[in-house]
Amino acid sequence: MKCRKRNIIRKQGWISDEYEHLWRRDGGGSACLCSHGILTFLLQTPRDGRAFCSLSLVNRERTHCGGMFIGDDHYSLDNLLSGQPYLNRHPKVPRDFAVLPLNILVSHVEETLGYVQRLARELTSTEKRIAEGNINLDDNGDYKLLNRLSLEHLRVQRRSNFELELAENLTKYVDEYHNTWRHLWEGGTSYIEEMREKIEQQTRYAKQVHLDLEVIPRRIKNQSKAIFNFIAQRDNALNIELAKSSRKIAEESRRDNLLNIEIAKATAQVAEETRQDSAAMKTIAILTLTFLPGTAVASFFSMEMFNWRPGPGEQIASPYLWVFFVVTIPITALVYVIWLWWFRVSQKHYTKRHEEGLDNIELKLRQAVRSATGTW
Repeated sequence: MKCRKRNIIRKQGWISDEYEHLWRRDGGGSACLCSHGILTFLLQTPRDGRAFCSLSLVNRERTHCGGMFIGDDHYSLDNLLSGQPYLNRHPKVPRDFAVLPLNILVSHVEETLGYVQRLARELTSTEKRIAEGNINLDDNGDYKLLNRLSLEHLRVQRRSNFELELAENLTKYVDEYHNTWRHLWEGGTSYIEEMREKIEQQTRYAKQVHLDLEVIPRRIKNQSKAIFNFIAQRDNALNIELAKSSRKIAEESRRDNLLNIEIAKATAQVAEETRQDSAAMKTIAILTLTFLPGTAVASFFSMEMFNWRPGPGEQIASPYLWVFFVVTIPITALVYVIWLWWFRVSQKHYTKRHEEGLDNIELKLRQAVRSATGTW
């Protein structure tokens, strides 16, 4: 149905190939065409998800002025023409609808100004926050924010370029309209002059907005550099701390190595002394094992319990020999019991001292590591 209506409008001459091409472009644009006495003005705002309108305005002969207009709620004809007086009241010059593209220009300049103001305020807030060192790096937060601001700038920049081109082509349209019917004006050109003044005013506004937009990319780039410098400084500080910790660890390792060397020397000396003591004890043990049996036998048989020259009726062994065994065996058992008790007690004390020594060594090692790494 829409294609059928468009074909009808095309056959009637209200849209041209130029407009068909403009309609297919998402970037928008405008044009003023004059051919064979037909004055045509085309415009279409960029398709970027915001307010949109499209216009084909045709002045054909003296009594035909019309075209096609498509717009959303923002660019509805009620909003654009409501309360607007018709300025061209010359009795001889054909009527035109230049007031419609002019009001589109006015509305678009005002809309673009609002976009630029919001963009600049958000960028200013971001600059202030980053300058205070409050940078959001979680999930690349500020990088995403600056990227979004950059994309928004590109969108508004395209809108700004569109309205500058629109103002230029609208001026051209008014001039062509004036030249086409020059012979009918007879000096009454107040309408043309007023239209030019209004267009020049909007052109100045659009240029001011355009100048504001030119500064924004440099501001966004500066904030990106500030974030990069902040990250670089933070990384440098971390690297310095790591270098200090590594230096402390190396120093502690060197001290530990020296301590281990001293311990190894002491251990070697103790081992040598132990070996010498062991050799001495082995010699003593051999001598003891060699002479102890003979000594024990000599002591046993030298007691008065034996009479090696008995007389008639006398015995060699004393009848009280049993007393020796009764006394010797319990005393020997008591000595073994006392020795066993002493051995176990000394083992417990040795084990306790050994564990305490290991704990002290472990504590010293932990303190050394903590002092080297700066952690607690």
